[in-house]
Amino acid sequence: MNEFVSYDAVNTKLKSRKSFLLTHADFSRMLECSDVKQIITYISKKEAYQMFLNEQDKSSEIHRNDLEVALCRTIVYEIEKMLYFMSGAYKDFFKLLIQIYELRDIELMIRALIRGNPPDKNIHKYFIHSSKYATVDFDKLSEANDIINFTNAIRGSIYYPTIRSIDKDDLKVSEWHLEMKINTAYYKLLKEKAKKLQEKDKIIAMRMIGERIDRLNVEWIYRAKRYYELPSEEVLLYSLGKGYKISYERLKKLCYAEDMIKFRLLANKYLGAQIFLENNELLEKRLDNLFYNKLLQTENLEGVGNLMAYIYTLEIDQKDIVAIIEGLRYQLNKDEIKTYLINNIKV
Repeated sequence: MNEFVSYDAVNTKLKSRKSFLLTHADFSRMLECSDVKQIITYISKKEAYQMFLNEQDKSSEIHRNDLEVALCRTIVYEIEKMLYFMSGAYKDFFKLLIQIYELRDIELMIRALIRGNPPDKNIHKYFIHSSKYATVDFDKLSEANDIINFTNAIRGSIYYPTIRSIDKDDLKVSEWHLEMKINTAYYKLLKEKAKKLQEKDKIIAMRMIGERIDRLNVEWIYRAKRYYELPSEEVLLYSLGKGYKISYERLKKLCYAEDMIKFRLLANKYLGAQIFLENNELLEKRLDNLFYNKLLQTENLEGVGNLMAYIYTLEIDQKDIVAIIEGLRYQLNKDEIKTYLINNIKV
């Protein structure tokens, strides 16, 4: 293995692992299932999911949270396998990619504390982070009975400065404030790690990270304006910063757009796609679909991009599995469920 990444080993491993990704045919078969139990049984036969969808989960009563935990753990496991073939800057970068799941677990505990519900002894069953590459002591964090003790317990981590600044007196603001500030710090660090990769990989990684930031920023600004009615300067302050197509100046124009009509027009223009339509119920799905299609562009399927696309595709598979199961629970027909899928499934 060379100093950074053994691409021969990783690509060989990745080639074999890609066979475990769900295909359009798999999703088409799931759309033909008549109940949740059939879908869980079908997914459980796929090698990538066997370890995390055990027998007691194969039930029509499986809770959405339990399913999402199992699917996220599959992604974490896949990244862990790839890290074995990396060192130096590449290992640092992918360890940070896997850390997004650690961040989700930390947010889970903080939300409980902010709402006055200290994490109970069963919270561990909802954790999705990598135990092998954890950067904080989750046993210690789980013992915290309030946000002050939690903040002290997480001292020394990359999360500490953000969590320390949480406004404990405004619960509504605290939750979005928490999510955006932690994610801002995370993506800033991820870009710093990407810049240390070899030049060709750096360009690809920065582009893919930037496109993901564009996607997240547009959704954040829309929700901040539509549901929170926050001041424009505050929306800008808690955005994730510039992305790939959306520069800081464009980001500022989106945040300061005089009304939602102007915002939607600018967002569509900057992203180069009709993301905002007359009905924005499926906004998250359309943004994910745009990001997914960009992942599959040839320019993103080389070197480090191949690995990142694999990880992000697993995330999208997870969302579509959940969408199909939720559709069945709400007794939607096949065509109705398809409208909620990120993948463009043709049956």
